[in-house]
Amino acid sequence: MNIMVTGAAGLIGSHLVDKLLVDGHNVIGLDNLSFGTADNLKFARKFKNFIFHKNQSKNYSNIDFVFHLASGKKAYPNSSKNIMSQEMSCSDVLKNNSQMIMDISKYCMQRNIPMIFTSTSDVYGDHHDFKESSSVQIGPTNIERYSYSMTKLFEEQYLLNLYNENKINVCIPRIFGCFSERSKKGWSAGHIPIFINNALNNKDIVIHGDGKQTRTMVYVSDIVEGLIKIMENFEKVNGEIINLGGEEEMSIYDHAKMILEITNSNSDIKFVDEKSIHGKYKDIRRRKPNLTKIKNLLGFKQKSNFKESLIKVIDDWKN
Repeated sequence: MNIMVTGAAGLIGSHLVDKLLVDGHNVIGLDNLSFGTADNLKFARKFKNFIFHKNQSKNYSNIDFVFHLASGKKAYPNSSKNIMSQEMSCSDVLKNNSQMIMDISKYCMQRNIPMIFTSTSDVYGDHHDFKESSSVQIGPTNIERYSYSMTKLFEEQYLLNLYNENKINVCIPRIFGCFSERSKKGWSAGHIPIFINNALNNKDIVIHGDGKQTRTMVYVSDIVEGLIKIMENFEKVNGEIINLGGEEEMSIYDHAKMILEITNSNSDIKFVDEKSIHGKYKDIRRRKPNLTKIKNLLGFKQKSNFKESLIKVIDDWKN
């Protein structure tokens, strides 16, 4: 098939592009490189059936499928200690992502192209029932992290309304945390790459809060496999929201301890009050997807092992 991937140079997008190319598809990748990097596309550029556009794409008329992974950067509050960067304001996140989904959905509707739109587990807010059918309870609007979640929720609702009006074919996977060798080492990529980078450089691993927050971080290959399963079985999930993530739930503190063990680092683990660092920011206590739906519909199962994946990434970063 001829497949378009937006956000092609990002963590998930670049690995997805690689797998699609290996599977024999023709891939057009779009990315403005504001968050993704050209280095992530080194493998893809070896393929003659890969075309990349940094800015506006040409008006391709022979696209069979679209993966829409591109997104405006998450908005984070400024920090006097420069722990987070304010690379895009909250209002810009809302505006840019809303415009982007209108543009890409129009493109797909005019050509009758099915689309996978990747949403985020952040739409659940500080929720403990991570079923797709659960009522979504995003946090207070004065908490900056929820500006990104709100745009994703709007995009979900916009696409589902179009689907219900028989105007578009779309599936919406909500992606939970993942990582790989291509994870950026800044805060916006999550705690795993920060912890690894600090451990390798014998710097303190700083945990915001008590470290009892839990996550199900998974190697990116499982996310990519899930996305491809959705594409290959699209008729089963058309018009559906579906969770996609890992199953190994661990505390952030346990992540830190495991990374120190693997790296044999001299780093210490320190705890700081998240409010003193982030200002108007709220961490999520628990984040574990209910995967019943994707298992029943598509037979999805996590294949990677968290510790083995950590070792793989750490070995890569050492070299």
